[in-house]
Amino acid sequence: MSQPERSVPSRIETERLTLRRYVAADAEQLAEVVPRNMAHLERYMEWIAFEPQTVEQRVAWIDRVSEQFDAGEDYTLGIFAPDGALLGGTGFHVRTDPDRVAIGYWIDKDHEGKGLVTEASAALTLVALEVVGAPLVAIEHAPTNIRSAAIPQRLGFVRQAVAPQECNDSGEMVPSVVWIATRDTLAQEPLASWPRPTVYDKAGNEVPWPE
Repeated sequence: MSQPERSVPSRIETERLTLRRYVAADAEQLAEVVPRNMAHLERYMEWIAFEPQTVEQRVAWIDRVSEQFDAGEDYTLGIFAPDGALLGGTGFHVRTDPDRVAIGYWIDKDHEGKGLVTEASAALTLVALEVVGAPLVAIEHAPTNIRSAAIPQRLGFVRQAVAPQECNDSGEMVPSVVWIATRDTLAQEPLASWPRPTVYDKAGNEVPWPE
């Protein structure tokens, strides 16, 4: 995609969550949390085919996604509780047709149904449209993924008639259901009154919100 107006924050803090870039010290948590969620995630998450991985492999993966983040190629974040416990993963995937960022997410099976993915996705939508300057934000999912479909509906995203992307469903690539939010979406509920998260750059400095 074309260069955004501003860079993607390295850490985003909401009422209950910290969304941040992974560091090498997170490899052990990943090695614990991901394997216990393989059956929970394998239908829709294509990367589960490469699991389980060792701690060393996860350190290498963290290095790779960090390089992609710095290069503006993809923006991978972990979902953490305030105490540092890993709850899931999220971030922005770069899309160019149309020029936009797409929010991806997964959550630990023991933390489903608590509104955490909605909270994370709302924060990322606000950040993408207001801080980063992305023209469009998308959420994409398989047609059968009812839980994922509930997130964009809850946040006021608009479903698109044509899906330019494909996604995994039980090992097959199927046309994605695509939902879009723009700055106009921010003027509507629930995002109009959603609290802005606190955001920080790579150096740990708080990033001001545009006036």
